[in-house]
Amino acid sequence: MIDVPLCNGLIGIGALCGGGAVLSLRLAWGLPMRSARRNGMGWGLLLAGLGLGATGAGAWGVAAVTITATATAFLCLAYAGLRARPGKAVASNRRAHMLPEQREPLRIGGRLLSFVLIVPLAMLVALLAGLALRAGAVRLGAGEADGNILSLFGMPLIWALLVGALLLWPRRRRQWAVLGVPALLSALMLFLDRAVA
Repeated sequence: MIDVPLCNGLIGIGALCGGGAVLSLRLAWGLPMRSARRNGMGWGLLLAGLGLGATGAGAWGVAAVTITATATAFLCLAYAGLRARPGKAVASNRRAHMLPEQREPLRIGGRLLSFVLIVPLAMLVALLAGLALRAGAVRLGAGEADGNILSLFGMPLIWALLVGALLLWPRRRRQWAVLGVPALLSALMLFLDRAVA
């Protein structure tokens, strides 16, 4: 039987941080202009909540914080859905900006480059970062199996974060920076690991 202290203070504070993070992000996304400070505060609060939950009870604490954040997001969406009025504007025939409107340029090259950046390149950077995570974990004393699991878990998570950042920043310079910085850091970490070994 697993003994998890349900009233653990760290888990409770972490859960409050998770719910507060979702509310903070909801308010930030509802502003007329994008605010990096408010978005960063919301994401930082979520990371702090996850850290507190993990410190309080490991994976169980992370699950408690995640459930609280998810439930808060569900309540926010339900509230927004109930208050939303039907729109008067006629919906476009295209779906998710896949097809251009009449006389709009096709931008095939730009669309193809976006696909290449988001799918294969971001996946390769995430794979490199996963290998660097494994090397770092093993170097810090984790077992080979633990390092492998960390790499297998971290790679899709990092890929999802990279894809989110690439879709958030449509400017090509920022997209290349989003891919280039973690790729260089991961390659450097792997190189140092090989050099020390």
